[in-house]
Amino acid sequence: MQPADPFEQLWSDAPPLRAAAFDIDGTLSRGADPWLPLRRSPDVARWRKARLYAEVVPHMLVMRVGLADQAGFRDRWVRHMAALMTGWPSAQVQALCRRIVHEILIPDLRADVVEILRAHQQRGHRVVLVSTMFDAIVGELAAALGADAGLGSSVAYEDGRCLGRIAGQTCAGARKVTALGSYLAALDPPATLSECAAYADSRSDIAFLSEVGWPVAVYPDAEMRAAARERNWRIYPTT
Repeated sequence: MQPADPFEQLWSDAPPLRAAAFDIDGTLSRGADPWLPLRRSPDVARWRKARLYAEVVPHMLVMRVGLADQAGFRDRWVRHMAALMTGWPSAQVQALCRRIVHEILIPDLRADVVEILRAHQQRGHRVVLVSTMFDAIVGELAAALGADAGLGSSVAYEDGRCLGRIAGQTCAGARKVTALGSYLAALDPPATLSECAAYADSRSDIAFLSEVGWPVAVYPDAEMRAAARERNWRIYPTT
């Protein structure tokens, strides 16, 4: 059974926090597949779906047994997700992102982790969601939770249509640190990563947690748990 106040379990020492950053998949959410509506969309050409499975699934299998970089796989995956939407009007992409949030992610949220997020808000901390997912998905979930910002991978458009690629770099792995650091630096007054707590669950986010002042491994996988124990990070839940 979880304690009545998970925030107090983690932060009984009341550190000098100004911000809290949350990963989504596996951290705020339990891990339901957010990409299912896109992969099953009748508006995605069959050859694009076939290419996805031919090129990405073998990499996924290797990644799952720990023989490939997880952050690299997520970078590759979100690029393939963007490719599935090639030629879509921007309004259709936005509608898909809203559907993913409200039909997949929100019903899958971990109530106890959302409670921690709410506790940060109540204490006046900036709350930021950071994910490799499309920034429209992250932003929509951030708005639904009342978070201050959502940082994700930007889909490229031209003349109002999706180009089928990510604009620039994805928000994967260590690049989450860059995105969060830029956001904090733009605040008035600016904040630093050392004043920020961050919550994440998987080995792909070890680099992300390593750069903040107050890292928390949330429902961690084996690699994240080992890293957290070695580096004396907080782990939630403690059992």
